[in-house]
Amino acid sequence: MGVGEGRMRLRVTSHPVGGAGSGLSRILSTGSMLRNTLVYPPALRVAYLHANRADLLRLGALFRVAATSAHSAIHVPVPPGAQPMTALGVDTRPLALVMARDDSGLKRSDWPALRRGMRRASAPLTVTAPAPRSPDRSGEVVRLSDRHPARYAEHAGTIIVTARAEVLFWMGDWLTSAGEQIARDRHIHRHGESFLGDIRGFFDPRGTDDPMHAFCVVAVEPIFHKARHQASAS
Repeated sequence: MGVGEGRMRLRVTSHPVGGAGSGLSRILSTGSMLRNTLVYPPALRVAYLHANRADLLRLGALFRVAATSAHSAIHVPVPPGAQPMTALGVDTRPLALVMARDDSGLKRSDWPALRRGMRRASAPLTVTAPAPRSPDRSGEVVRLSDRHPARYAEHAGTIIVTARAEVLFWMGDWLTSAGEQIARDRHIHRHGESFLGDIRGFFDPRGTDDPMHAFCVVAVEPIFHKARHQASAS
């Protein structure tokens, strides 16, 4: 990973998938890069994203990469050994995440064929994400998001997020801003976790809760909590 003038370079694996049933020509898989990112499907209409600072910054950049091309999708696999999240006495297991522009033509029913196509060929690739902008947006972009919200779907053990390019870029900027807050977050230094906020309005601005209305973003930095206990014991 490299950074220059606010841009971020990320190493991914490119899988050509042309002719697999959508307008996509390649899937860019993050492999183990986001090893501390867990995405949980909705519980009571709220999905959950758990990640540390480095992963939130990378994930924000990857959303912006997805926004720049109608022919590429980003694939974030579930890390090995990922643990379920328990809510209301029910264990929810994390799922893989795919994000793409809505003009890519990606439908959730396409995903199994695309995933099979990923096995046929692969090549390492370095992509450069556009520099982040302020998460504050003009009224014009907010109205666009209201008229054309992001779409959330689940299929074959994968969460699929599609949206207009402007909305994907905005979501990426929101995640980058959240990641930048972590170093100053007192709660995470005390407890190793901190609620950063909800990605609200992108998916369900009219409040219908169909199928969800927000991503709850939780920063997880266990090293802070561990260091605090070690200091107390010494």
